[in-house]
Amino acid sequence: MHNAFHVQLLKPYRDPNTIFVRRQPPPPPPVLVQNEPEYEVESVLAHRRRRNGTVELLIRWKGYDPSEDSWVPETDMGNARRPLHDYLVKQGVTSTTQF
Repeated sequence: MHNAFHVQLLKPYRDPNTIFVRRQPPPPPPVLVQNEPEYEVESVLAHRRRRNGTVELLIRWKGYDPSEDSWVPETDMGNARRPLHDYLVKQGVTSTTQF
């Protein structure tokens, strides 16, 4: 076996991002806040009040597919006040206690 090959076997490089244009880029990794992983909130989509009175928010995570949307307790939104504020303004309320 020889460590040489014919030049006709060479092909030009093609960027995989141009070959697989529909492929979703990988989602961003979580950010560590006080040694706990946290994901960035893109927006709040909806809300619901549980039987025990707690409010949950349907969250769209930044960089993630809509199939990854999830319900999160309002009390867990401490570092994502801006998306929550934007949602409250859209709903015409000033606080989640008004739901």
